[in-house]
Amino acid sequence: MKSPIRWIKRRCELSKHSLRRMDVEREFGEACGYPVKLVAAPTKGGYDEIYYALNQRKRFAVVRINNPYKTQNDPVSLRDPGIPLDAKGRLEHEWNAYHKLTKEHIAPRPLWKSDHAIACSWINWQRASIWLTKYRRDFWSIAERIFPAVAKMHQCGVTHLDLNLGNILVEPKGPGVIIIDFEFGPADWVNKDQQKAFDYLRLLDDCVKPRRGGRQLLADLDRMEDILNRCVDDSCRHTDLTFVFTKLKRLTTQPRLCETLRKIFQNL
Repeated sequence: MKSPIRWIKRRCELSKHSLRRMDVEREFGEACGYPVKLVAAPTKGGYDEIYYALNQRKRFAVVRINNPYKTQNDPVSLRDPGIPLDAKGRLEHEWNAYHKLTKEHIAPRPLWKSDHAIACSWINWQRASIWLTKYRRDFWSIAERIFPAVAKMHQCGVTHLDLNLGNILVEPKGPGVIIIDFEFGPADWVNKDQQKAFDYLRLLDDCVKPRRGGRQLLADLDRMEDILNRCVDDSCRHTDLTFVFTKLKRLTTQPRLCETLRKIFQNL
């Protein structure tokens, strides 16, 4: 059950944001050539408001809108490789990432952009976090799909820096994988190879959770080593990763997994 205080706070945020939402409805509708209605998507956080776009009650797009009224509390330490982008930067970063990745079929298709919002195609798939919470037995079939998708993302010149199972959509009855929610950019001190390695390790840090298939992962570390060997490129195997454990503390509780990971990432 949701907290009444959180529910009231959420209603206040959406109410304050209603004028901007209506402006985006009008502008996006004019670009589409038909009326558009925006309905707030259920969300636990994030830096912007996320809406589903409907035409004649049929969902066809997801719209990210900057919300100056939405409060954030996301402290960033000096050793965090990914830092939250500003309002305009988030829209630009996600728009550019989707343009590059949609060609490889691992991102939504970008549809429309304004000063305060972007719209992309709606994909009726399940977040990997939700799927694995329901079906932990599917961990390896999901892992065999999502880690190669991360490799493909890197080959397109894109890094995520907040890559967890909640930011990955999986096709329920098919092989598809979609990566979403590009809100972070690299800190000044982190190079591209460090960013790519961190994406893999950040994702593994989330996979360790028992409710998301962590027991299956830890029971067959040789299989994970094989997947990573097929996905991780040579350049990020030798990069300095001394900063990683200040951020990914869950990995520090799994010495056997870390031993396996050091076979791939030699400076972990």
